[in-house]
Amino acid sequence: MKDMAQTERQIFILLLLSENKRGYTINDIHNSLEKWNVIVDKKTIMRDIDSLSGICFISEEEKSGRTYYTSDKFRLRDITFTSPELISLAFLLELLKPYQYMTMGKTSQELIHKLLDNTTNLNREYIKHFTGLVTINTNDYINDEINPEIEDRLQAAIRNKLKVRIIYHSFAGDEDTIRIIHPYELMINDGALNVVGYCELRSDIRDFRVSRIKAITLLEETFLIPQDYHINKDRKKFIHLSGNVSEQIIIAFDPQNAKYIKEYEADLADEIVDTEHGITFIRNTAITEELVRWILKYGSGARVLNPPHLKERIKQDLMKTLDQYHSF
Repeated sequence: MKDMAQTERQIFILLLLSENKRGYTINDIHNSLEKWNVIVDKKTIMRDIDSLSGICFISEEEKSGRTYYTSDKFRLRDITFTSPELISLAFLLELLKPYQYMTMGKTSQELIHKLLDNTTNLNREYIKHFTGLVTINTNDYINDEINPEIEDRLQAAIRNKLKVRIIYHSFAGDEDTIRIIHPYELMINDGALNVVGYCELRSDIRDFRVSRIKAITLLEETFLIPQDYHINKDRKKFIHLSGNVSEQIIIAFDPQNAKYIKEYEADLADEIVDTEHGITFIRNTAITEELVRWILKYGSGARVLNPPHLKERIKQDLMKTLDQYHSF
């Protein structure tokens, strides 16, 4: 039996009902689902139609003693777009270019082209004119080679809240490890597709770059997402990396660097305080190698005020750098 969640099945039924004006009987829908190896009884299909009737218009018509169901809501024919909408579609196609290596990105492009295929010839010519009017800088995007099967299995695990066993190539250790994770969501970070979830090996919520997953097995055991996960997830890491213990980081930036921080990286701070000599940057986060590198890139324009051990770490790294230059 093909695994199809209730939502997927209802979307399948809705799209089927919008395919032609004749409509489909319950038997027709049942047979179509069976062709996809999805085995559900006819009472379930009736419940699906009742549920769908609450969110979109489904018509019923009696013909020769049989009831036929149709829906116009999802039919794509002769769609008309305004000029701003066509510009937006051209923008979306440009925005999706870096994500063509992902199944989701490729499917999104195909969906937009499907919309355009069902619009008027004038609109199709019009959008050719708009294509190229918007250019998006993709220098920060990472073109990973992602196995579509692994991406599909991750999506299935996230939908059904199934634990997975993965073979993962660690960036830090440069080695393969076997892990059992509870995949909460897929996240695109600087163009790289990651799966975020609880790692049983590390007993912590971690990010896993999908391109580094060498193999994946869906397990039968399910999991629950912590209630506070979506509230806390965005502030547990600094840019990419996360750690177990969060501390209050306070950094003073001189006026020149303060201007850059406020313009481009203000979202990294919990609070930014203007001072006579620039700004004070405040953030509760774990101290990771990534955080240290971020501070060091500002050189003498950044000064750690808290915690003391981070201040000492920055000081030692700067002294090592200075020693390297003295050795020449």
